[in-house]
Amino acid sequence: MIPLKPEKITRFMIEAAVDRGIREMQEDPKRSVRKLADLGRQFSRGRFQKNFFDLSQTLLQDDNSPYYTILSRLTRETNHETLKKFGVNIGYTSWTYGASLIRSYEKEHGYDVPWTVFMHYLPDGPLGLKQIGGLIDEGRSIGIYTYFIYLEEMPEDWTELTELFHSFDNSAFLLLLPDRELEDGDVDLLSGCRNLLVSAEIASCYRENIRLLKQRGCIVANHYYYYTNDPEEITRQVKDCESPLLFFIARDDCMPEDRRRVADAVYDIRYHPEFPVFPVELHSDFRRVDQIISGRTCLLEVEANGKVSLPDGSFLSALDPDMTLAGLLRKISGQTVCGEYA
Repeated sequence: MIPLKPEKITRFMIEAAVDRGIREMQEDPKRSVRKLADLGRQFSRGRFQKNFFDLSQTLLQDDNSPYYTILSRLTRETNHETLKKFGVNIGYTSWTYGASLIRSYEKEHGYDVPWTVFMHYLPDGPLGLKQIGGLIDEGRSIGIYTYFIYLEEMPEDWTELTELFHSFDNSAFLLLLPDRELEDGDVDLLSGCRNLLVSAEIASCYRENIRLLKQRGCIVANHYYYYTNDPEEITRQVKDCESPLLFFIARDDCMPEDRRRVADAVYDIRYHPEFPVFPVELHSDFRRVDQIISGRTCLLEVEANGKVSLPDGSFLSALDPDMTLAGLLRKISGQTVCGEYA
């Protein structure tokens, strides 16, 4: 009999605990959530997890915290196997096991590695699923187990895309939909991917898309593109959001100062919640996770044409036959100082 690797044993233990926690949460949400937070601290070995669960315990000390409502909604509206797999894939495989690989790789090779990669996918576009799969394969080998995919257009057939998610079963995927209506058959395929969160853009189609996704037990979120710092608009989007998670994403023409102010506003809302929504300013908060994991930050975003922008305004192509993920990261790190753009 082949012995199990330590990380697999740990994963089995965590999955069993999460199964029990989800069942108990339906009976007594507040007590079970506190138990899960305590359990998380026990399993926490990395800097990010300790920070996260310490924060969780602090926020959940208030019996009237809106975050209890979020967790209650998640267990009521989401398929429990999906909730468990996606949660463990991010919480353990990415933020614990993957984070340790990232730190080791950075120490050995001397350049920064992000905990997630952002990729834009246009069906029939230059950056195909084969190339995306290759980037994911290489990323996993150095500790990257979470991937954001911006879907530029809805595919006519979702089979190949969902097969990609299935083929990397212990990774976590976050799929950001465009403002187009989903069909019932599309949602059936998406709901079969237990390692997937689906986010609907706040625009004309999002309410119907969220309704269909919730009906099938998917983990759902919303995303909102902003171009300026408007505190009232930020608060309104949080208040009106129909999902437990809301991503704020800066448009390309948004000024750096406005991005910083929105990030600060979102951070403040998150720590002083009034509504059952967890807001995230996408790039600043994901850099924050990078900073906690390895003490530095790195952002890798691959456009649908394969272009990767560098801090100095130049760009590389992920479609270059001689270019690897490691090569892209080496180039990006060469233009940063202490994790920030030079």
